[in-house]
Amino acid sequence: MVNNVFMNDQKQKNVTTNSRRPSIIAGYSAIVISVFLIVIKAIAYYMSSSLGILSSLTDSVVDSMISLIALASVYYASRPADLEHRWGHGKIEAVSAMFQAFMIVAAGVFLASESLYRLAYPQEMQNFVTAMIVMVVSILLSAILVWIQRRSLAESKSLAIEADSLHYSSDILINTGAIIVIFLTMQGAPYWIDALFALCVAAFMGKLAYNIGLKSLDMLMDKELPEDERGRIIEMIESHDKIAGWHDLRTRHNGVTVVITVDIEVDPNMNVLAAHTITAQLEGRFLTLYPDADVLIHVDPEGDKTDARHRVKGVHI
Repeated sequence: MVNNVFMNDQKQKNVTTNSRRPSIIAGYSAIVISVFLIVIKAIAYYMSSSLGILSSLTDSVVDSMISLIALASVYYASRPADLEHRWGHGKIEAVSAMFQAFMIVAAGVFLASESLYRLAYPQEMQNFVTAMIVMVVSILLSAILVWIQRRSLAESKSLAIEADSLHYSSDILINTGAIIVIFLTMQGAPYWIDALFALCVAAFMGKLAYNIGLKSLDMLMDKELPEDERGRIIEMIESHDKIAGWHDLRTRHNGVTVVITVDIEVDPNMNVLAAHTITAQLEGRFLTLYPDADVLIHVDPEGDKTDARHRVKGVHI
């Protein structure tokens, strides 16, 4: 018995580690690339005094800190369930994403204050060509990283990596804008256009933080899966010829894991083994949609809806 428990624990750890491996690779890639970007952008800002470069540099500094936090949260979330955390540790990713949102807001506030100062006290931009080369390199590296992260998300729906990817995707837009501003300044555009661009970036960072924070809040508040996904789950239940009815379908995200609980109704004269076979078949169907899902299926005799949970308003659906 002890050996069986040990083997099951080891199997759970291996499954968890394998499902998280793409996220871990994406996390390390983000850290390496972000550190390199910080170095070259800091040099470019020192040489050019461009607020467009400072916008991108500020973003990269935040990126590096966020990537460290995201990687740490992925590692922690990969720990299997234990006696104190029966549902696992997946929600740490939502906490990580919320912290990312706060950091992005803080960076946006810093950038906005620097932009307002430059509007009041303009400063001439220098070394245009160097600045543009750095921005082109930044765009290429950010695009490579986003590609790596998107591949990771296709295999493992990590909220921490998704938030990180969303931020790096915005880098491509910010760096492209910086190139345009540098080019316009080379052509004789007024210096305030650089500060105005930085203010727009600060506002964009605020919107980005809002989107990331909202997703993390949805997970922390156990928001239901989207209606189309619930619809597919319901279709799987109703297509089983031995299930007479169902109720109390509840779904939520717990890190990369989806949690599905539902009550099914079967023939009152059915024996326990037959009912268990039905639940096993239904669980197998759910796992084709969500391979790492936690599934809880309660069996009721057909027409019996006297469970105490059914008295909770809004739950019995």
